[in-house]
Amino acid sequence: MKVKSITGKLEGSIDTFLEQKKHLSEYSIRNHKLDISKLIFFLNENLDQEFNLDLVRKFISELRKSTSKTSIRRIISNIGTYFEYLIDQEKIEKNFFSEISPPKIGKKLPSIATTDEIDEMIRCIDKSKNLGKRDHAIIEFIYSAGLRVSEVNNLNIQDIDLNQNQAVIFGKGSKYRSVIFSESTSKILKDYLEIRDNSKKEKAFFLSNSGVRISIRSIQHIVKKYISLAGLNPKYHTHTLRHSFATHLLDGGADLRVVQELLGHTSPKTTEIYTHISVEKSRDVYTNAHPKA
Repeated sequence: MKVKSITGKLEGSIDTFLEQKKHLSEYSIRNHKLDISKLIFFLNENLDQEFNLDLVRKFISELRKSTSKTSIRRIISNIGTYFEYLIDQEKIEKNFFSEISPPKIGKKLPSIATTDEIDEMIRCIDKSKNLGKRDHAIIEFIYSAGLRVSEVNNLNIQDIDLNQNQAVIFGKGSKYRSVIFSESTSKILKDYLEIRDNSKKEKAFFLSNSGVRISIRSIQHIVKKYISLAGLNPKYHTHTLRHSFATHLLDGGADLRVVQELLGHTSPKTTEIYTHISVEKSRDVYTNAHPKA
């Protein structure tokens, strides 16, 4: 099949394909669209060639010149999913991307903040102001419950039980899970609710300055702001609080399966990365402290 005959099918089906991906975040949907567009751009540069496995390999080879291995893995996965959709729609007959092996990536341990660093972040918040109380509640809740930024964004008033110190979280893959938090976190959330603008019928728990659901970008900005004010590692970000939550639980003796459930991981292998971090920490302590190390 010539490339000319397939580019129109690819371009014409993107929107209907993405309409079925409503369970994904805006960020993931955007990546799907960008990744498919990269392929279409490449094909438009090679219109007279045969669309086959060799051409797909050439596309991946071109990506390697300027794209990270992580991004290439995502591109292969996203385009492969799109091609499966096109096969179901009987627009194409074969998914060549299913025959491409994604590049191997070594395990990269996430950045972890210490409890002292998180305390320093919180000390930088002006809690005498309403916005400070909101920011305090956001940071405290992310760390206390190990939440993703999208989960904080999705949180509604009805999802939190401040009497039982637990919440129902709408997480990745459109799955719900229960999380728990401390009495001190519950008090911070109550303090925020006392100053929350209840004049509008907004069901979101955390509100923006204008009284509507706070955006993911705003939450990220808030966390980065206090990371900067505290003079912490500039590589720290919102997800660092979630990584720290998991690592600190395991360091404290928590069972891996319990941490897996609290994080909302479907596989224990995803959670096991935090055991590696704990081992590395133990190794550092041993090396620095043992006389024969």
